Amino acid sequence: MRIAFLGTGMLGSGFVHHLLATTAGVTVWNRTAAKAAPLEAAGARLAATPADAARDADRIHLCLKDDAAVDDVLAAALADAPPDAVFVDHTTTSADGAAARGARLAAEGRAFLHAPVFMSPAAARDGKGIMLCAGPRDVFARVDGALASMTGDLWYVGEDLRRAAGMKLVGNAMLVAIAAGVADTLAVGQAVGLAAADTMSVLARLKPGGAIDIRGKRMAAGDFAATFELAMARKDLGLMLDAVGDAPLAALRAIASRADELIGRGHGADDLGVLAVDTVPPGSAR
Repeated sequence: MRIAFLGTGMLGSGFVHHLLATTAGVTVWNRTAAKAAPLEAAGARLAATPADAARDADRIHLCLKDDAAVDDVLAAALADAPPDAVFVDHTTTSADGAAARGARLAAEGRAFLHAPVFMSPAAARDGKGIMLCAGPRDVFARVDGALASMTGDLWYVGEDLRRAAGMKLVGNAMLVAIAAGVADTLAVGQAVGLAAADTMSVLARLKPGGAIDIRGKRMAAGDFAATFELAMARKDLGLMLDAVGDAPLAALRAIASRADELIGRGHGADDLGVLAVDTVPPGSAR
């Protein structure tokens, strides 16, 4: 099996190190060649161009920055890639971009899968984490064993290429929201005289992740019967904002503004989850 890996930043390098543990024929390319040099020392062949890397490859992986980079590198790699090679794109991209690439390559008789991941570079090196995958089922069947060896959880989500891209964005939205929430929680803690460790001890005992399962399921079903009224949550937000004053915050001020808008629309007695009402109307279980 001959593998090309295009894009060897932190995540791509992790994948390549994992592949090198079991595969001899790995060729790598990176726009900044110096970043790929350690992989050459580890046993990979370093290619000068995407076309050179893709030449004679059975499977061609991409792990790049964005839609534009994927389109550019794909165009270059296609010039010399074998007609039966499978392209597997791990880049976090737009859903529309993934779908357009899949349609374009299918029209050219090329095999393409979109396989973004929830992995750190260390997890990629260890073959752990979650890999989403979307694309034609027959193409997936050709490489599912190889992809499974790269991850702890290979999740085929269907033929619609938009699904893997969209699910990756959904997951990252939550990760970003969590980071913003923790940042603001630390700011509130500091404002009321708590050390960061004390603030984290509150979160450790509270285990707020459970709210995703409990309140989140009700929100997704459009169930906004109050267990924590929005008006009361807004009162508490006011206390937090008063405590932090002009200190920088990532999210709480925007949440307070959203709550004010919804209270003005008559949602003050609804549950805090009514923050989602414009996305999931009441009673619209999905």
